[in-house]
Amino acid sequence: MRRIDVDLAPKVTQVLKNADRYHQQYYAVKTFGGPSLHFHRRALGLEGSVSSTARIELIYGVLASWGMHRMGKGGSKMLPFDEFWTSLQAATAKVTRARSIDPAVMSKDDWSVLESIFKTIRVMASKTSVVGNSKVMAHLVPNAVVPVDREYTLKFLFRNGNITNDLDKEWLLFRKIHEEFFYPIANDRTFRSMAARWMTDQDGWPWDTSILKVVDNLVIGAMK
Repeated sequence: MRRIDVDLAPKVTQVLKNADRYHQQYYAVKTFGGPSLHFHRRALGLEGSVSSTARIELIYGVLASWGMHRMGKGGSKMLPFDEFWTSLQAATAKVTRARSIDPAVMSKDDWSVLESIFKTIRVMASKTSVVGNSKVMAHLVPNAVVPVDREYTLKFLFRNGNITNDLDKEWLLFRKIHEEFFYPIANDRTFRSMAARWMTDQDGWPWDTSILKVVDNLVIGAMK
């Protein structure tokens, strides 16, 4: 079965039913921290204010600290910073518009804006876009985008982390993941109340930086 045909509703139900347990599991496994957390929070402006120029540099640093750039011959590779910077400059107006998006009331125009940003960003040297671009967008517009990951997001939802390198197909995958899984959970009234409580305790739950990032943490907790 193609991913586009997979029904994600059972996964939504699973996460909502087990949200508290998955949240505990995420924080019980001390896998993430150090520069990964520091640059993530700095890029979001949660650890001191940053200028727009500094934020772009911090986002670039986040991806490196999250394992998106490996030294040597093997592994994933990011493009030089100048190429990344140039692509973001072309998306500036759309990013500003996207910051007002509310996943509870998505319009055709909202999806068009996200698609434009997704297809404009260039950060990875490979032809695969959905992982790197979503991680960039999750820091530019955390209200509307989650950092998609092969190991957690894709394996949890589709049982494998394989990606077809095609920008149009990757956009459809990006949209399906958000529209059919992350947004329904984030829009659930009971869940929103629970997530809001967690986000008020940034010392205890420092990775709970937005409603959508909380959902992402639960996916990781489920996989752990």
